[in-house]
Amino acid sequence: SRVRSRSRAPSTRASLAPTPIVVDVPRSGAKSPLIIEVPARPRSRSVGRNGALMDAPGLSGGRGMFKRLIVACDGTWNNSDDGMKNGSLAIPSNITRISRAIKAVSQDGIPQIVNYHQGLGTEGGPLSRFIGGTTGKGLADDVREAYSFLANNYHPGDEILLLGFSRGAFTARSIAGLIGQVGLLTKKGLNTLPEVYEDVQNRRNPDYRPKHTDLPFPRKPSADDPRYAEELERRGLTRLDIPIKAIGVWDTVGSLGIPRIGFLQRAGLQMKQSRATAFYDTKLSNCVENAFQALALDENRPSFSPAVWEKPEGNRTTLRQVWFPGAHTNVGGGYDDMQLANITLAWMMSQLEPFLDMRDEYLFEQDELNEKYYKKEEGRVRPWSFGKVYSEVKGAMALGGTALRRPGHYTAVDPYNGRSTDRPLRQTNEYIHPSVRTRHRLQGPGVLDRGTYDCRALTDNYKLIVDYGPGNQKSG
Repeated sequence: SRVRSRSRAPSTRASLAPTPIVVDVPRSGAKSPLIIEVPARPRSRSVGRNGALMDAPGLSGGRGMFKRLIVACDGTWNNSDDGMKNGSLAIPSNITRISRAIKAVSQDGIPQIVNYHQGLGTEGGPLSRFIGGTTGKGLADDVREAYSFLANNYHPGDEILLLGFSRGAFTARSIAGLIGQVGLLTKKGLNTLPEVYEDVQNRRNPDYRPKHTDLPFPRKPSADDPRYAEELERRGLTRLDIPIKAIGVWDTVGSLGIPRIGFLQRAGLQMKQSRATAFYDTKLSNCVENAFQALALDENRPSFSPAVWEKPEGNRTTLRQVWFPGAHTNVGGGYDDMQLANITLAWMMSQLEPFLDMRDEYLFEQDELNEKYYKKEEGRVRPWSFGKVYSEVKGAMALGGTALRRPGHYTAVDPYNGRSTDRPLRQTNEYIHPSVRTRHRLQGPGVLDRGTYDCRALTDNYKLIVDYGPGNQKSG
């Protein structure tokens, strides 16, 4: 069959949504089959602290003035304000691009306020950037800053959305966990944010002794105790049951948001920082209505193992995690060839469409820019899904070897020490994007354009089956 001559998919609304592809584990495998079905439509409801289902604000402006607060956290070493790099403009990540696609005011008059945070490791000299990007330094400041923005600007009825890539994805998920734990502090309560933050940070530490025993209030229990948040609310220091409309992230890496690099661990740099960031809760909180994650199938650095979401028992969040062709930055954006990043951007925008008003034409503008790049650098436009798959297994990153990613086979992580356990993750709602099958079946280019695409993360462990309905499954 012929492939489209342009890199643009036929429709960002239909063709880029996950189709019903079934990934079936061979009978000899120890794992149960991973069935990939058509996901449900994103919901617009959330669950309160008592488990009751709450109706969230709708999209129309009929109930009076409100606003949307969008926190966008960029990835490690990503900064939309970098300007020129090596004589050319810095290539923006998908966080930068989706931030620019969001309208300042929706067509029905709702203000949409984007609070952009540059990635860690973007300031200082080369050594400072490296340390900032490979340790937990600066992560706590990022979480507190973004949380303070929401606490200062939130008014009942406002809608909160969180976006992130790489470690910025971890930051976004951590903000959601903090809101789920203690709500959003009031302006009065923000005076005690350092103490509240420290209490939450150490809520699982049996040896923790707070520096200020009477702040935010005397005789305080552990922040893990529901009475902690309830007393904050009683004193007018916080607002509980704050719904988060949606979280959209690209390829969260590391069990604690930090790529694990062997020689830094042996030097003791990462272990110290991981203890300082171990408190962050990356499980789905009941306050999150919708959660979407784009994951990279072809990232093979062990230090960049993905942090896959898991729905706890009884959680009613609409969760969708979709695997795409490409390495970490292919999925999150930042390489010269942005075709694969354009596909994940279009997918994420389609997931967020019910909750945000964005410029659809922005996607086509980005696609046209990439076509110009192809014509200049290669003399022809690559077919859809055939964008270059890059590899970052070089330099310090090569010291750790390689490891295939394992869709559907990840296990839970101990939130205190960051180590994997033997318990398989359940209710992860993982899907395979159609671009994977297109590239594989039409023998698209392999990693670094060498050979043909084999997608070993899937082909080493799975058999691909396309489900066209009852009795119409075809092997791939």
